[in-house]
Amino acid sequence: MQRLAKWAAVIILSITAFYFVAAASKHFDSIPPIQWGASAWLAMTATVFCMFVNLVCGGLMWMALLRDQGVRLPAATAFRIVSMAQVAKYLPGNVGHLVGQITLASAAGVPVGVSITTMLISTLWLVATGLSMGGAGLILFLDTTAVLEVPMPNAPVMAAMGVAVAMSPWVAVWLLNRFLPKLSRKLGSGQRVALPRFHTAVLVAVGFIFCFFVFGLMLKIQATYLFGISEGDILTFTLMFTSAWIAGYLLPGAPGGLGVREALVVALLGSVVGTGTAIGLSVTMRLATVLGDGLAFLVGMGLKLFASNGAAERVTSHRT
Repeated sequence: MQRLAKWAAVIILSITAFYFVAAASKHFDSIPPIQWGASAWLAMTATVFCMFVNLVCGGLMWMALLRDQGVRLPAATAFRIVSMAQVAKYLPGNVGHLVGQITLASAAGVPVGVSITTMLISTLWLVATGLSMGGAGLILFLDTTAVLEVPMPNAPVMAAMGVAVAMSPWVAVWLLNRFLPKLSRKLGSGQRVALPRFHTAVLVAVGFIFCFFVFGLMLKIQATYLFGISEGDILTFTLMFTSAWIAGYLLPGAPGGLGVREALVVALLGSVVGTGTAIGLSVTMRLATVLGDGLAFLVGMGLKLFASNGAAERVTSHRT
């Protein structure tokens, strides 16, 4: 099964890469040229900073999940760990950032089991939020009924599905505690994994929604000030990009969703801004996110140096 999954991922990645290269070759002449004036440079700088903001948000959400498991981590330390680990997502396998975060958290005093637990819970909410927003985008902005020839769910059904996926972390933790208590205690450093609190769930869900809308804002800024395109609003950009982002995130082996995200950005946004502009946006968005990750890494390194020069990192536990 592992070998089959590996080959399936390679095939999907190859198909998406071929699609992107073919589209770029065919529509190369239609890619609007970027006029690198003051507005374009400011726009690119703003989108890099937006990516940095998303990583700050990620650190705060992880800190909240840690508190539910009885571990209190300073905000600066949580951000440092998340930001420094993110660069490893560009390594083959698309899991380097997870390993890096566990390693850095352990060095800061966070138990490995707690790190794994909170990251699994965070991933469940991330995927649930991404699938809900991306699916809503496909239903609202694409003629999926004509493509799939199947009836699409109505609003009440979609709402019920959204509630179901939003509850998935609670269900997963309950099942873990109910049927695998030994594993739960191992992950919880001697105690069963705590159910996420309601206000933490709201914070994390809102945080992920905010981050996806930041991606939509980045696209809108780049489309307007880099390519001079006025078509498309932030909601459309957000939901379409969320579909592309979550597909790249879920595909194993694609470092940072490379290739998959770009191909789907072209496929989904081509009908909104034109294929040429969508190709350009896929490249400039990748550049902005990579530079944003790099900026966050440098800030994280600065925080680490500051901590090593006298500012102690304090990790406390309050579970009994």
